Amino acid sequence: MRKTPSPPPGPEDRLSAVLDGISDVYYAIDRDWRFWVFNRAAEEFFGFKRGEMLGKSFHEIYPQGAGTPFVVMLEQAMDKGEPGRLTAPSALRQGRTVDIRVSALGELGVGVAIDDVTERAAAERAVRESERRLDLAVGAHKVGISDWHVASGKAVWNAEMEDIFGIPRGSFEGHTEHFRRRVVPEDLERMESETAAALAAGKDVVAYEFRLVRPDGEIRWIEGAARFVFDADGQPRRMVGANVDITERRKAETHQRLLINELNHRVKNTLAIVQGIAWQSFRAAGAPKSATEAFEGRLRALASAHDVLTRQNWEAGPIGQIIAEAVAPHHDGRIVAAGPAVDLDPKAAVAVGLAMHELATNAVKYGALSSPAGRVDVSWTVEAGKLRLTWRESGGPPVKKPAQRGFGARLLEQGLAEELRGSVRLSFPPEGLVCEVEARLG
Repeated sequence: MRKTPSPPPGPEDRLSAVLDGISDVYYAIDRDWRFWVFNRAAEEFFGFKRGEMLGKSFHEIYPQGAGTPFVVMLEQAMDKGEPGRLTAPSALRQGRTVDIRVSALGELGVGVAIDDVTERAAAERAVRESERRLDLAVGAHKVGISDWHVASGKAVWNAEMEDIFGIPRGSFEGHTEHFRRRVVPEDLERMESETAAALAAGKDVVAYEFRLVRPDGEIRWIEGAARFVFDADGQPRRMVGANVDITERRKAETHQRLLINELNHRVKNTLAIVQGIAWQSFRAAGAPKSATEAFEGRLRALASAHDVLTRQNWEAGPIGQIIAEAVAPHHDGRIVAAGPAVDLDPKAAVAVGLAMHELATNAVKYGALSSPAGRVDVSWTVEAGKLRLTWRESGGPPVKKPAQRGFGARLLEQGLAEELRGSVRLSFPPEGLVCEVEARLG
């Protein structure tokens, strides 16, 4: 027996099926403000079944809505045919944010679509807050930001970038050529060369310093860094940079260098005066020539340590340079120094320089360097913030422990140890003198 086919669905059934298939909440109210469409998503959102809602008055369900922006929007759609849109906290579901779209349906009333956008709204708020913090930080530190589209040459600057270049806010012309013509030509040539070299080496970040000329003729120093953004073919597409004005810092650094150079000059003059006074005093007292030479040598060692520190702005002295300068007058290739890069604070640098001079002078007179076959090995290591340095002589005449400590030994064992806040040990094995230094690095 053949089954009788079901009648095709009517228009209302088709509409209901379509509306039930969408994820948005959707309902419609007629001109009497009664519900006549209520989809499945609306059932879940409001917690009412369709049969309970159809024919019910909107104002009965939402009595507190009079005068609210949502109801005003509904009234405008109903009376004037004006659509509307509103994103706001949900009045029915605490803690949720909804996007409401109202459309006019003519004589049929109005339709309302609601989308729960809580997560999206939270993400947008987080982005806006992050942007606000970034703007505050950029403004507080006066960081100029530029975004250059490589292919077209178009560029965008923030307001702080315009401030740096001394032009009114909003007046940047918008092209990289307008940046280029404001930079000192020789600096621009260097920057472009460094950028090309960075790209050729596969680097996506380049750092630079350059000078710009402001409209009033003032020259300012700028420090910046930029990152390239590449397309799928590996070609640079954008270059985003951050820049700060370092003119005052450069002036301060120049002034500091002048002061340090002047200080070093005066120290050298003072050492020369001390040397002259000592020479006259030694001669008048009939002191032996060896005493005068020893004193002058120690002054030269002190001056050499000062030179190394001056080149480093008196911040620190590389131990390798300190040792090399101190032993230079006696260095004929038989003093070998090796160890990791270590910076000594000024006080320690001067002490090590004097100690190396004292040991080298002693080696030339009595130790390994007094013999053609002799040599000196200077080595150092750093571990857990502690410096261990060893001066070891070999190949010279047999060593005998001196009966009493001379000035040089006292300078090493007492003066150096105190300056370095550590210990100094001298030992006298027959094969050659050994000096071991331990000091805590600052």
